This record gives sequence, C-alpha cells and structure tokens, in this order.
Amino acid sequence: MKKLLDCFEYLKRYHIDVLDTISIMLELFILKIQNPQAIKSLIQRDTKKEFIYGKLQISIQTLIKSSFYVKINPNVNILKILKTIDQISLDNKTIEQFLHTITQKKTANKLYYYSTPLEINQLLISLLDIQTDDEIYNPCYGIGSVFLSIANITDKIHLYGEELDERLSNIAHLIAQVTQIKDAKLYVNDILKQPIFKTKNGFERFDKVLCNPPLYAHMGIEYLKEDERFGKMGILVKNYPELVFLTHALAHLKKRGVFIIRNQTLQKSSLEEKLRERLCKEKMIEAVIELPKNIFPHQNHEFSILVISPNNENILHINANNEYFYQKDGKYNRLLHVDEIANIFKKKLKTPYSTLTPLSQVQIHDLRAQTYLNKHHRLEHTHTLQSLQVEIFRGQRVYGSPKDKTITYYDVGIADFKPYGFTQSFDNKKFSGDILKIKKYALKSYDILLSLRGISPKIALLGEIDCICVANAGIITLRTKDKKTAISLYCYFFSTQGENALKKIYEQSGENTVNIENLYQLSIPKYYGDDSQKTFSTLEELGKKLQSIENQIRKLKENS
Repeated sequence: MKKLLDCFEYLKRYHIDVLDTISIMLELFILKIQNPQAIKSLIQRDTKKEFIYGKLQISIQTLIKSSFYVKINPNVNILKILKTIDQISLDNKTIEQFLHTITQKKTANKLYYYSTPLEINQLLISLLDIQTDDEIYNPCYGIGSVFLSIANITDKIHLYGEELDERLSNIAHLIAQVTQIKDAKLYVNDILKQPIFKTKNGFERFDKVLCNPPLYAHMGIEYLKEDERFGKMGILVKNYPELVFLTHALAHLKKRGVFIIRNQTLQKSSLEEKLRERLCKEKMIEAVIELPKNIFPHQNHEFSILVISPNNENILHINANNEYFYQKDGKYNRLLHVDEIANIFKKKLKTPYSTLTPLSQVQIHDLRAQTYLNKHHRLEHTHTLQSLQVEIFRGQRVYGSPKDKTITYYDVGIADFKPYGFTQSFDNKKFSGDILKIKKYALKSYDILLSLRGISPKIALLGEIDCICVANAGIITLRTKDKKTAISLYCYFFSTQGENALKKIYEQSGENTVNIENLYQLSIPKYYGDDSQKTFSTLEELGKKLQSIENQIRKLKENS
C-alpha cells in the first residue's frame, strides 16, 4: 500500500488537479489488470523515455474511452511509475483501501466529499443483500468508490447512476472498469431538472438503490413543487438535500434502498415529519442504523443509515454509535464489526445494541435509533442504585481544624484500594481529628468506594473492618443494605459492561468529577447479581496470588 500511496504523491506533484492524478492511477490499474504484459514490455525496452511515454499512451487509450483519458505529464519518471505498478499485486480490496486512504484519511486532498468511508460502503452493500443480475441505482455516485464494494460481492450486476459533476463521473467510469462490472449505465445529469431513467410510462424501477447525498450541494427547489416526485410530499427543505435525493430515489425503488441521512432529519421539524409520516404509514422503513460520531471527515453532523423496503410491520433500530462499533483512527473514528451489524440486520436480532419496534409504538417525531434503544434499555434494566436503596455520599477531610481532638483512625484514599477482592488494610493512620465528623462519616464493612475524579473509575470493596476509617475527599462511598448486594454490585462494576456504564457517568460529569445524582440514576441490569459470589471468590483468589507475587518482587528488590 505504501508504494501505491508514494506513487500517487509523486504523480500529484506533476498535475494541477488531484482528480487528474486519481484518473491516471486508475488508468494504470486498468492497464495492469487487462494488459499486464504491456507494462512489462515497456519496462524491458532499452529505449528513449519519449518512446516509452508514447507507447504507454497508446496502450491505455486502447482500453478506455477517449473522453475518460487523462494525459500523464511527460516530465514524470515514467519508468519509475511503471516499475511500481508492475511490482504491486492489485485486486479490488487493495484498490478500495487505496481510494479510502487518499480520499478519507489524507484529508489535505479535499476528496472526502466525493466518496464514502470504506467500512460504510461495505455496510451499505451488506444491507442491500445484492444478488446476481440485480439492477442497482445510485442517484449521486460521486467518484464511484462504492462500486468496488459491490464488485467484492459480484460483478454480475446491472449498474445505473446519475452524477452532476462530469469529472467525478469520468473517475467513476474508470472504477467501474477496474471492477470489471460490464453493464454500467452511468450518466452526467441533474436528477432534479430532467431525470434520465424516466419513460412515458413513468420512472424506471430498480431492485436496489443506494445513496450518500452531497450535503454541500445547493438545492434550487422552488420549481420542483409541481414535480410528481415532490409535489404531494410537502417536504422540500433546501437545508436537507438528503431528503430531496431520498424522495427522488423512492420513485425508482423496487425492493430495498439504503440512504445516509443526518439525524436531524429523523426528528422534530414538521417539514421533515411529513416524509417520516408517509414512510411509516406505507410501512417502508425496515431499519434505522445510527452511525458513530465523527466518522465522516470535516462533518460535524451525526448520521444514520435509513433502510427502505416495502411491507414492514416493525422497524429495526441499531445503535452503532457505541464504542464497541468504532475506534479512533487519526482525527476521526472508523467503523468496526461491520459483519455483526449486517447480521443483526439480516436476522432482525434483539441485542444490547438493537431492538425491534412495532409500527404502533413508533413516534413520528423521533425515529433515531438511540431513542428506541434507550427506551428498551429502561424497560430491560429495572434497577437503579436509588431503587436498590444504595446510600451515596462523598468522603470528607476530618482533620486540620480547631475542633481536632485525640482519636485514632485511618484516612482512606485510593492508594489503599486493593485491585481485587476485599480491601481490609490501610496505611494512613491519624491520631487527631474532628470526632463528631469522624463518627458521622465513618466507613462500615462492605462499603463500596469509588474514586471521585478521573476518566476511568477506580473501585474497592471493604471487608470486615474492626477499626475506625474515614474516606478522604477524593472518594465516593456507596453503602448498600446488605453484604450480598454489596458483593453483587462490586462484581457488576468489575465487569466490562458495568465498568463502561460507570465510565459514562464520569464522562458526563463536569471536570471528570462524578455527579452523585447521575450515579443514583445509574441503570443496573436485572441479572446484576447472577454468579456474583462465584466471580468474587475467583477475584479473591487472584488478588491473593497477585499480593504474593508483589511481596516476592519486593523481597527480591530489597535483597538485590
């Protein structure tokens, strides 16, 4: 991949327009795929640069239409380029990754508006469930990067599309040729003024439709109010071009369509609500998949995928805006577990990230996935710390005032927390303090202690204590009604799910200081106590082993 990227950067220095550089790379890919011997022959020739350059032009022009051809700057080191292309093993996935890198990761190229992140393309295609001989329509195909994802499934499809920008369309044609999709009818056209795929009998229908609309496009919509596609909808909103593209695409839809839309269009405003109402009334929404934040370069909006098909009695909501489904990749996030999302969709599974909502329970004013997952989550999680009668209070500084009197106690801090099992020994022994305050805030056996600040919570469970202890000001105490509840909650907080739930409380609180009210409302699953005693016993054993290892290391250090 590095060689391809270096080659692209080298060519870019000799060409004014970065789109020309992409076209040249694709031309070379086509030559490599369809006539690799031509490249080898040119490399082996011991002749002048001008001759090689001329032969290369002829070789490429015999494979592509003249209108798509971009001439290579004659000043480049053509042998260097040819040797690089000859050495690289090319397939759709390699080219797909290359295009993803130069358009989505190398944002300085300013190509991110013209394509879609690789994993999003893969998800869109998985959702469409493309079959051999399907007719697939894209009303705004851009440079056609998604064609590579389609061809990874099958190249035996019929591809149709419209694109306003001729330069982008030329690149899309080259990509279609790279994928060896034989039947591609891709037009340069303004779908709003005069749609290509319309006959005297009406709009042509296609098996599958996919669309990632250009949000930067200016939409002159006044003259469309009489258009049969839009006139009855009442939803022409110039600020939301995705709704115009969606409405247009519905006129072409036969089986299933996938559309990337901003979350704003799924909630509130009465103008967009008319379209949502129609889609629900006609049972056309199959799924709403909320995407991770910050996944599209230079976009501050939040996005979802809307899956449209006929005759749906339920809407599947999937919330992929969950840290399980993305990871940081440079400045932006990258989608993970695409196959799992596709499987949830295909089987209409109810999972911690998805729920199936009957149309009768759908609220037209808000179709976002998170709304329905949160509602489902509340129904599934019948406990909160408050309902479990957990008492929560902050630790206190109980010394250093004129009220101090002689008293022996331990000032408990995070340094005393044992990593696993009971915490029963403390280091910071004090001999004076405010006796009334110490008695008021004295810790009890089986109190759970949490760090007050930080991004990742630190936690401890007190064992049987026979001394006076007070948590310092950096600690929050959770006091349960009995030992069993304390151990169960401690084990839940130890689990990945519980730890993540606590993390969110910390992240939502100002300056990473835990808000006690938020903590009271923390949802606890029904099953939080299942197997907790077994889990805790294992933790205690591991804690003892860890302590033994630490003691051995300490002795070794002292004797060295």
